[in-house]
Amino acid sequence: MAGVGIDWEPCESSRAFECAFLEVPADYRDPEAGTLSIALNVHRARQPDARVGYLLVNPGGPGESGINLVEAIRSGFLPFAPELVRRFDIVGFDPRGVGASEPDFRCGDPGERLDLLRSIDPPVDTPAEIAAGEAAANLCIESMGSVGSVLHTAYVARDMDEIRKALGVEQVSYLGFSYGSALGVWFATLFPESVRAMVIDAADNPVDAEADRQGRVADAIEETAPIANLLEQALTACDSAECPIYNNGDPLGYFRDASRKLHLVNEAAGNHPDAAWFAVVSALYAEFLWPVLWEALYWLNELDNPSILLKLAEFQWEDDGPLVARVPGHVNCLDSWTLFPELDRATRLGDGEAYDAVLEVEFPLLALLGQPLASACPFYDQFAPEPLAGPLDGGGVPILVIGNHGDPVTPFIESEELITEQLTNGYLVEVHHATHGVYPDNSCVNDYVHRVLIDGEYPEERRVACEREDPPRPF
Repeated sequence: MAGVGIDWEPCESSRAFECAFLEVPADYRDPEAGTLSIALNVHRARQPDARVGYLLVNPGGPGESGINLVEAIRSGFLPFAPELVRRFDIVGFDPRGVGASEPDFRCGDPGERLDLLRSIDPPVDTPAEIAAGEAAANLCIESMGSVGSVLHTAYVARDMDEIRKALGVEQVSYLGFSYGSALGVWFATLFPESVRAMVIDAADNPVDAEADRQGRVADAIEETAPIANLLEQALTACDSAECPIYNNGDPLGYFRDASRKLHLVNEAAGNHPDAAWFAVVSALYAEFLWPVLWEALYWLNELDNPSILLKLAEFQWEDDGPLVARVPGHVNCLDSWTLFPELDRATRLGDGEAYDAVLEVEFPLLALLGQPLASACPFYDQFAPEPLAGPLDGGGVPILVIGNHGDPVTPFIESEELITEQLTNGYLVEVHHATHGVYPDNSCVNDYVHRVLIDGEYPEERRVACEREDPPRPF
């Protein structure tokens, strides 16, 4: 049952999966630019007689491996409920610049971009600082060539349609998580006729820039607020003397004391100024990690030992360490210039300064994590992709959106705005859940997801709700 144009072979990792590579245009504007090799795998429907079709999946990031997501089917913690595994050929792929797909993502030598950005002390107002920002952005193009400028989501969505064509079908279904929600919206917008059914979980609204600086800063504050609230919840949940940071009922005070030693985390990460931020925020991804955060803060404050926090920070890093130039930041910057070309370099730098100025006032606990590293994103105007022509609205495709009030990474307000302001045909499932992403750990959500993906049936109402169910602990 091999798809047209794809030479499937048993994967080296397991014969339960099939693997392949697909050549796609490197630059869809330029046929002479050559091709990129995209890595694919598939897990065949366990009930072939009841097979619905192909289900493309993306785990998020940007930068996470879709191949790894599909391979996790054989693990004890399935990323998909058995209903989908039985009824679909589930197709994973590594987006361009990710994992086994081309190009190999590189932005200069290790530490090179970090050194450039560390030389910038906002506001960016000297020729040397501007030159450092431009050089930091250009490292990606110098390392990968012109293909470094075409790793944005619009082209990943085009790659998805090339996968569909190679599978030899008119339509595919799609399930995306986190950044995979934005990818789904792009795919539906550009290729609405290619979508059979779509569900996106831990959804973000990729289009939420306001017309003026005050509005854009307010949007950024709105997106940051859930992280700040979760940090306070995680700390105040330490409510008994058995908790190592109880501090006679003042765990917030303990955090403030411990924050004076967060520099030890950064130093242990090779003087990476964002390591402490990564460490603390990573512990907010799920409630079962909160006690780990308490223990980590105790080790830091009492023993001058940052090792637990360093381990938490590593969740956010690439395999070769705490690099500054990473796929998520690069793709997000390219996407930002695609969606908001009117926000020029000076505007973006000014927005960042305005946000930093109110961070300490609005979120004093987060401000204790330190001043973030300067961003190279305002300097991507040197190689920004072409702007999107028209609205990013899902192309009229019915899309089921899972919005989670407990999500620390993609706040519920983002899912809500996606439905109310962006999509032309969206449905919202509202839920309170203890982790980033809900499916498949909530039976009510699962019912809605399966009705959409398997039966093509969407809720009768545009907005429905599910009760909270605590997910199983992975350890």
